[in-house]
Amino acid sequence: MRTKIASAIAATVLVSLAVATAPASAKTTKACTKEWQADKAAMQAAGKTEKAYVAECKAAGAPAAAVPATKEKGDSGGRY
Repeated sequence: MRTKIASAIAATVLVSLAVATAPASAKTTKACTKEWQADKAAMQAAGKTEKAYVAECKAAGAPAAAVPATKEKGDSGGRY
């Protein structure tokens, strides 16, 4: 009986960890194409093609790696 309970708890913990660490999904081509259609005139005026915009959109929707914070101008980053 205790073995079954321990096994159930262990399985629940493992599944929870797997779900919690799963990466977020990037934007789909369909979603990026919809965004393009919504602002097509402005995008074309800026010189972007639909293909280029969709590629950028999909890349921007991908989970980003941790980016180190940059110092603001005048910030010594040290003592106060």
